Formats: sequence, C-alpha cells, structure tokens
Amino acid sequence: MTPTLPTPDELEALLCEQRGLSEETKKDFLYPKYELGDPFLFADMERAVERIKRAVDSGEQIGIFADYDCDGIPGAVVLLDFFSVLGARECVHIYIPDRHDEGYGVNAQGLDFFQEKGVTLMLTVDVGITALAEVADANGRGIDVIVTDHHAPLPEKPAAYAVIHPVHSEYPCKELCGAGVAFTLVRGFLQRAGADYGIKEGREKWLLDLVGFATLSDMVPLVGENRVLAAYGLVVMRKTRRMGLRTLFAGAGLSPERLTEQDLTFTLAPRLNAASRMASPMLAFNLLSSTDRVSAEAIVRELEAINSDRKLLVARIVKEAHAQLDRRELPEIVVIGNLGWRPAVLGLVANKLQETYERSFFVWGGNGGEVLKGSCRMKSDHHAARIFQALPDGVVVDAGGHQAAGGFSVAKEKVHFLEAELNGALARVEGVEAEETENEALPLPLATVTARHYEVIRRFAPFGVGNPEPQLLFRDTTVLSTKKFGKTKEHLEMVIADSSAQVTAFTFFATPSLEARATVGERLSFTATLEPGWRGGMRLRIKEVL
Repeated sequence: MTPTLPTPDELEALLCEQRGLSEETKKDFLYPKYELGDPFLFADMERAVERIKRAVDSGEQIGIFADYDCDGIPGAVVLLDFFSVLGARECVHIYIPDRHDEGYGVNAQGLDFFQEKGVTLMLTVDVGITALAEVADANGRGIDVIVTDHHAPLPEKPAAYAVIHPVHSEYPCKELCGAGVAFTLVRGFLQRAGADYGIKEGREKWLLDLVGFATLSDMVPLVGENRVLAAYGLVVMRKTRRMGLRTLFAGAGLSPERLTEQDLTFTLAPRLNAASRMASPMLAFNLLSSTDRVSAEAIVRELEAINSDRKLLVARIVKEAHAQLDRRELPEIVVIGNLGWRPAVLGLVANKLQETYERSFFVWGGNGGEVLKGSCRMKSDHHAARIFQALPDGVVVDAGGHQAAGGFSVAKEKVHFLEAELNGALARVEGVEAEETENEALPLPLATVTARHYEVIRRFAPFGVGNPEPQLLFRDTTVLSTKKFGKTKEHLEMVIADSSAQVTAFTFFATPSLEARATVGERLSFTATLEPGWRGGMRLRIKEVL
C-alpha cells in the first residue's frame, strides 16, 4: 500500500517530531541565532591574547603550523587574515607538513623552518595537543607555542605558553573543529584588544566562510555552536570576497548564491584535500589565501587535474573493497586493506564504505615499509578517539582523531589482528553521548519527490554528523530502466515508479549486490535522500536497498 502523500507543512511536522523539536524549540533550530560562547572560558585565553598582542606590537616573527586537511588549512588562512587585519602580515610564516613525507603533526622540519625565519611565537592549528616532545623542542629554540587543537588530548598537556583546547576549558561547545578553536582565539583577541587596532566590532564574521567550511568538512557534530558556525558560514560563503574560493566555485560549476553543505563537503573539500593527498598541501593554502585571479585560476586548473586522478584512484579502491566485503560477515568495526592501496586517499574510501555498509571502517594501505598507515570513519554511536584509547599497548604504532574520524599506523605483522582488537576495544567503551537523532526513515510515496518538499527538508540543514539528512523510505517500487555512468561505470542510475509517480534514483559506487538486483521489472524497497537533479527537477540518492 502506497503511503499517504504529506503536504509540505505535514512533512515539516514529521521531521520536527523525529528530531524531538517542540513548538518552543523549533524556531531556534530552524533559524539559529548568531550567539557564540565566551572565548575567555578557555583556561589559557588571557595568556594567549597577551602573548599575541606583545608579538604584534613588537614586530616579532610569527609562525603558523597547520594540519594539511580541510580543517587545518582553512584555519591557517583564518589566522593569516587575522594577523593581516592587525597589520602584521609580513611577519607571519606558514608551515604545513607534507602528508606523505612528514605525516601528521608538529615536527622538527617545521621548527627548523621557523627557526631560520627568526620566529619567536608559533601558533598551531588542528595539531599540537599531543606534541609533547615537539613543543619542548620549540621552547628550547626560544619559540613560545600557543596550541589550538581539538583532537583527543593525552593525560599530560604540552608545555606550551598557552593551550586553547575545548577539553581544557569550561567552554560550552566541546566539539569544535580545529579551525573553530582557532576562530575562538581570534574572537577572544578582538574582544579584548580589537579596539586598540581600530577593528570594528563584528569584523571577524567575514572569517566565517572558512570556519563554516572547516566545520562541515571535519565531520564534527552539527549541533549547538557548530550548527551556528556551519549555518552562518554558508551565508558568508555565498557572499565571500575571497578570490580563491570564487575561482574554485567557477571551476567546479557551482553558483555561490545557491551553495549547500553538500557542495562544500562533496565537491569543494575533495578538490582542496586532493592537494595534500596527491601533491602538496600548499596548493590548497595558496588558493584560499590568493588575491590574484590569474594565479588562482592556475591553481584551480591544477587541482582539477589532480582531483580527477584522485577520483579514479578512489573508485578503483572502493570497487576492490566491495568485491572483498560482499563475501564477508561484517562486524561492528571492519578492517580492510591492501599493500597496493595509497594511504593518502583511504579516508575517502573509508567514508564511502561507512556510508554504504553502515559500519565503522578502518582502511589501511602500504607505503613500502613495515608500518602500514590508514584512516577510519565511524558510525554515529562509535568514537574513534575513545576506541584508540581503549586498545591494549602495542596494537597500533600510533593513532589519533576525534569522534567521527581518525588516522592510525599499525605494524605489518599485527594488521591481521587489528579488527578483533578494535571490536574488543569497542566492547570496553561507552557509546557516544551525542545529540543524535535515530533518523528513522520516513515512509513516503514517490510523489513526495518535489521541489516543495525539498524546500521543507532544507529548513533543517546544514546536515552532517549530529544532524543527519532525513532518510526517506520508498516501498515496493518498480525498476523501469537502469544505466551505469562515470568514467569506469562505477555509478548506477535508475528510473523507478510506484502508483503515485515516476522518478530518477541513483547511487555512487554501486555494490555488486545492488547491481544484481537493479534489473528492469525488479521490485525494490529502499531508503534515500532527496536532492536536485543534474538536469533539473528532483532525484533520489539511494542509501540502502532493503
């Protein structure tokens, strides 16, 4: 029996009920106010502000050491813009480590670079909370360190001049991304000393484009303050003055005025992350900080070429992974890998596998040595950092991350025991106490695939961890036609129908089991999300075939 077609107002009521929103709380959720926490709830904020002011006023050389991903790099540009507004741009030096040759975190190469430049104050972005030896090394070189980070800390704090980290604070939002923490430092400085530099109140809001971008890209929970940063980040992004971003939009065929979080996370972030995965992270940094159209266009062309290579590589690995996984019973945490898989792209692979199989995935690859590197992406009720902490000593060489994602290294001779160890660790830790909805799929007829119903769904955006996109359930549809698309024909599009309508549905990286069922005349029940089509109208993105 085909479900009753809800009106747009009825659909909104259903979604509010699903998210536990009352009439009193609905307005604040659907239309969040720009209200952020007090930066001085961070324990070391006063010290950090004082040290930055002293450095700027005396013309010290300042270093920014940032991670190489779409959290660290936007955060580095946020700090660069901040120092530019203070008139200190010429004193600032950037260091972003090479993903392949240096790996994650503060290192001696970066400190050597800063020492050569005469740096006496270093700020970290999205790194540093576990860099005990490296911060001590910096201190020994006469470099004061202000750590801004959000990754899981060790029991011991680094001996930095100041540590700006949500755990070491009474700040209400404990799940800020790395760029969000750096932005809080900027807010604290401007709140305390902005008037000394003639900076008008609210000037920091122009930084929200990159803060929102990082918040969406880094898979932190989109609730509370993170929802505010993401929502207002999109508003600023649509109006952004950044030459690099506007050039990137044009290269990807996106209209700035109609940007959504999916455009950022599925279209723009992969292009920027391709820089560190396939070449140098400085490509992405130089683009985001560019003020010259010609150089920005040249970087975008290079990123497009690099990203095309990255897509082919990821598609090949995902296809190989599907072939292995379709023959397995999958536990809660799945470990999969191959010595021929390139570690730099395995976060993308893990993400696609996690979405497809609804398990947490740890995916490893080889780099020619005895230590394998990998990335993980987690189910909403699993926490990567907690699971790493619950592992017995010696299981992994090193590991780190936050709730939804992380990275790890494991000795080649121990990788085959890793899945059992991770599932054992999972049994020893508590589930995530996140503000997560069950996101039970709403049974609907295909006639719901309309622009009016889509507009209702978008009122609950931006979507991500902690605020999942509504899942829609369609029962007993009939497959009318199918076709594969993509350079290697790894994606699948179908025309399907029920008694109420006929629509287009598709999935990226179709599994062998789905391909076997997607035949003309087949009856399918599936969950999906609603989105605009490539050629106008609306379409369904298939999540799971039941």
